[in-house]
Amino acid sequence: IMLSTHLLALERLLYVDHAHPSVPRQERVCRFCKTEVESPEHAMLECQASPEVLNLCVEFLENLFRAVPKLQDKMAQLTTIEFLKAIIYERSTIVLVAKYVHEVLQEFYSIPLHRP
Repeated sequence: IMLSTHLLALERLLYVDHAHPSVPRQERVCRFCKTEVESPEHAMLECQASPEVLNLCVEFLENLFRAVPKLQDKMAQLTTIEFLKAIIYERSTIVLVAKYVHEVLQEFYSIPLHRP
């Protein structure tokens, strides 16, 4: 996620790929909701179109806030991308965050990328 090596539309559709042209950022939409740019912060914390991803998110946030209660206040104060960075850099939650990111990306990768 931090190095943009994921297969979300934000990165995948940036480059020319097998006769597909580069897609403008605003058109690299989520394969589930098809309304927002499919970015890491959208996939991990915003998209509510997939029941599986939404359930993973709810469970993750419950575990995260139980482990580090101060992060609940941070979530209300920060933008989604700032909050994602905050939880990635929180040393005590590395394993929890890594597991969650893996699970969410597996759900996203199970559905074909949306190409406009």
